[in-house]
Parts: sequence; C-alpha cells; structure tokens
Amino acid sequence: MDSLSNSKVSLGLLVLRVGAGLALATHGYPKLFGGEGKQAPGWMVRVVGKNFPAAVERSGPANFRKSMERMEIPAPQAAAYLSALAEFGGGLALALGFATRLVAPAIVFNMGVAIRKAHWSTGLHGQGGFEMAGLYAVIASALCLTGPGRYSIDHLLSGKGDEHARSA
Repeated sequence: MDSLSNSKVSLGLLVLRVGAGLALATHGYPKLFGGEGKQAPGWMVRVVGKNFPAAVERSGPANFRKSMERMEIPAPQAAAYLSALAEFGGGLALALGFATRLVAPAIVFNMGVAIRKAHWSTGLHGQGGFEMAGLYAVIASALCLTGPGRYSIDHLLSGKGDEHARSA
C-alpha cells in the first residue's frame, strides 16, 4: 500500500474512533457521574444537547445499579461501575486511540450484555432497540482487528505502532 493510501486508512480510522468513542462516552458519563441533583458542565450540554441534563439527573451509579438488579445482572454494583467505565473511559480511550486493543473487547462485551439484557426483547430497530449497542460493538470489533491507525496515542507510544499503524 502506498503512503497516500496508508494516510487515508489512518484518517478513516481516526474519524471512526473519534466519532464512535465520543458518542459512547456520552452514554457512560451520566451512568458514572450522574444522579439526583447532579448537573453536567454547561459546555457539555451545549455540545451533547438539550436532553443530556435529564439523562445526567436520572442516571448515576445508584440508579444504574438498580437497573442492573432488575435485569438480574450478578454483582450489580460492580457491574454498574464496570459498564459505565467501559462506556465512558472506553469511549474516551477509543477516541484517543489509547490502549485500543485492550478497551475494544471490554466495549464489545459490555455492548453484548446490554443487547441481551436490556434491548433484545425490543429487537434491532426503534426506541429501546439494540441498533446503537450493536453498532458500538461492531465498531469496537473492527478497531480491535485493525488497530487504531497512525493518528493515535497507541502509535505514538509504541514508537513504531502496531502492524497496521506502521503501514497505515
């Protein structure tokens, strides 16, 4: 592959990582930092949208734990924190291309549980469906297979990048 094609592949991976990672992080933020009386920073509300403050207020670790209990997830307190961390921290890590091949499987697992326990009965499409969770799992799977590309922290830290980062 010539260097122009390699640059295009890495640019495509950057766009994919940043878009999906930041969107996923906005799903994890309310679960991790929300709760009754909690407010998202003003800049975040302006960027994410008018529905975000309500999501922050009604979520949070305690409410998310209750959701885990209703879905009969084992160790609901730990599961709530791990799931929120996979979404928020994993989303930020994907966006930055940091520890991509470590966080991607955690995201895939988290989305698999979300699909099975929270969205499966609704089906793929519509309010409460698993299309978004499925899309996050597909994206994370692809990034795990390809690596983050040359425009990533992983590539910078390696000094030479993974096999794809070297050629991309």
